[in-house]
Amino acid sequence: MRPVKRPIFDAGTTFDQCIEIIKSPALRARMKGIRQKILNRSADYDTRAKAEELHLIGAHEGGIGNVAGLDLKNNYTIRMARKGVPARSIYDALKILPAHNRCPYCNFGPVETLDHLLPKTQYPAFAVKPTNLVGCCDRCNRKKSEIVPTGPGDLYLHPYFDNIDHTNWLKVELIQTTPAVAEFYVAATDELTANQLSRLNNQFEGLELAGLYSDAAADEIVDIAALLEEMFIDGGECAVRSHLARQHRSRFAVGRNSWRSALYQALSQSDWYCQGGFRINP
Repeated sequence: MRPVKRPIFDAGTTFDQCIEIIKSPALRARMKGIRQKILNRSADYDTRAKAEELHLIGAHEGGIGNVAGLDLKNNYTIRMARKGVPARSIYDALKILPAHNRCPYCNFGPVETLDHLLPKTQYPAFAVKPTNLVGCCDRCNRKKSEIVPTGPGDLYLHPYFDNIDHTNWLKVELIQTTPAVAEFYVAATDELTANQLSRLNNQFEGLELAGLYSDAAADEIVDIAALLEEMFIDGGECAVRSHLARQHRSRFAVGRNSWRSALYQALSQSDWYCQGGFRINP
């Protein structure tokens, strides 16, 4: 859910680097024969991604022309992702594109692998297309489904083409228990289109981010309790609120929709929490 700078690698060059190491002359010749079809589909992909219309691209699990889908998938698994092959340099370069090595899908875990935004099983023509390959964490890669999208709301937000960081959509409801519990949710804003909101909710629910963020927030709430107690003793509610607001501003400057930014905003705005709700023991 964080934008990533779009890769500059040429789809044709990437495809060529993969097929040049195919040992079978017949398969290599068939791959070369469909090269222009691959490039045409690649150009159509980028056009539709910019228009939020990737769901209109038809699945083609069986392959392209006289090249089977499995052979196209092998361009990625055998001829790109494997260490020591020519296209591996592009694989590695794509992995380091996300800022601060943070997974753009969850903005939480470290980048550990590449994900196919349109799954390579159903869309093998894009198996090695650079703008279809997104660096992400293993957790998101496992949880992200390979269902063929039937409508615009079925797709996850595309880190290379979609940017919703212009509005605050991640919010926290603070539950007044001991210790406090933070429940995360997606809030509709005027700046989000209906399509963007649908895709955002689909991604938030599919990756189970509410639970992930809530668990992380639970640790944070426990970790800061002793510090807030000292501040409360020295300066009361105002000192606690000022510190929490400062923490929010710092997190907001790095990522306005990070779980920490949303958490500290909610904590700083809660009278109950600033007046003693931060305590973790009854």
